[in-house]
Parts: sequence; structure tokens; C-alpha cells
Amino acid sequence: MQKSFIVIVVIAVATIGGLYNLPKVVVDNEKKTLQQPAKENAAATANRDKNVKSDAPIVTENHTESLNAEQQKMITNLREVYAKSTGKSKIKASDELIIQFVKYTRYDSAAYYANEIAKIEPSENNLMKAGGLYYEAFTYALESDKTVKMGELTRGIYQKVLDKNPNNLLAKTNMAMTYTATQTPMQGIMMLRDVIAKEPDYEPALFSLGILSIRSNQFGKAVDRFKQILRNNPANSKAALNLGYCLAELDRKEEAQQILEKVLATSKDPQEKAAANDILSKIK
Repeated sequence: MQKSFIVIVVIAVATIGGLYNLPKVVVDNEKKTLQQPAKENAAATANRDKNVKSDAPIVTENHTESLNAEQQKMITNLREVYAKSTGKSKIKASDELIIQFVKYTRYDSAAYYANEIAKIEPSENNLMKAGGLYYEAFTYALESDKTVKMGELTRGIYQKVLDKNPNNLLAKTNMAMTYTATQTPMQGIMMLRDVIAKEPDYEPALFSLGILSIRSNQFGKAVDRFKQILRNNPANSKAALNLGYCLAELDRKEEAQQILEKVLATSKDPQEKAAANDILSKIK
């Protein structure tokens, strides 16, 4: 069911700021053993530019096509406006660049400008925006060097958030996930445990633990995580989709079919529907 898994992995990445993002290595039993992730979709690496610095004004992210001439021109014009701006005008120019880079899924470029805004106005909201974008770039990085760099930048921003507000659970959750791609993964696991201890039903942390369990083939543990999410938020179609996938992997086909058919009936996301259909086609 590898194709279905890849689709689920892709659509598990949610909005910027990332409630449900993925790390690049996985945790076995959420305690000790780390292993490399499942083989990535080869199509995701097409168009990757290995020679561009990850904080450069324009970079080529994986899973995207190269910018066309019109898009390049738009970015160039916006950068010129940014370079000439000061104060509030510079913030506005940065915002416009961020919008375009997110649109083209150049998350590290978007994060670069969000961080520039945070330098001018280091509010918690601005720092969270920059941290979320760096985390998105970390999530999509396929090369180990970029994963490491994006993880470091993510942690640096989120640490500033936590210095301001130690109770920001999203910052702590995302920061924890970046640690699972380092030589000290247990630091991340302990942070996730701390989040769950403070708020046992906190969705981003539960979802992250569920995804980690999937990627270490611990489908039973993942089922428990996604069921907990759905008890509190039955409308969470991403949790339902991943629950269906895990039940299918455990050969609990009738349960999986029931969950996946509900995803088809209620989800408004075409990628989720496609993934649900793909899994169903393999278990019927």
C-alpha cells in the first residue's frame, strides 16, 4: 500500500504553522529506536535545484515545478520594492513576497522574509509565522543537509517564541518534531510528552505521535492516537484518513472501509478523497 501511504504523507501536511506536519526520521515505540523514513515518492524530487542556498530569495523546493518567466518577473519586482522599502513599508513588501512564495510552495524563501518581519517586529505572532514557514520547509526537505539546516532555523525561531511564552504548545510540538531528525531525538520525544502531559487531547501533538507511529510501522499505537483525536473532533478528516490506513494495515478491513467511506462522504479535500479511494481499492 506504498502509493496510498505516500499520498497520506503528503496530505498530512496541513496549513502554514503546521498542525500536522511530518519529520524526516521516525521514532520507534516513541522511546528509543530511530529508523530512516519510508522511501519517498520519486516524483517529489523532480525539479529540485541542489545548488541554491536555502535562504536565498528564490529557491526551488522539492515537489514543485520551476517558476515560469512571469512568476520570476513578479518575484523580481517584489524584491525590488522590498529592497527600497523601510519600516512599515518593508513589512508590507515582505508580506507580499511571503504570499507569492507560499503560493509557489517555496517555503524556505517565505520563511526568510517572515523572519525579516520578525526582526523588525518580534511579536509572538510574527515569530510563529516565521517558525511555521521554516517548519514547513523542514517538512518538505528531502536532502539531509537541508533537513538539518531547516530544523536548526525552526528551533531557533520557536525558542524565541517559548522564551516569550513557555505555554505555546504548537511551538513546542513543532520544535519537538525537528529534534527527531537530530542526534538527540529523545529530546523531541520528551517535549511531546510534556505537551501531552499539559494537554492530553492536544491535536497537533497527538497527530504527530500518530504519524511517527505509522512511519515506524506501529499501526496499533497510531490507531489509538487518531481515535483519540476523532473522539474530540469527529470532523478531522486527516485523522480519519490515517486511521483508515492504519486499520487496513492491521487487516481490520471492515473497520477501515467504514472509516474511509465516511471520509469520502464528508471530506471536501480531493487529495483526501483520492487517498481514501486508493486504500479502499486495495482492501475490497
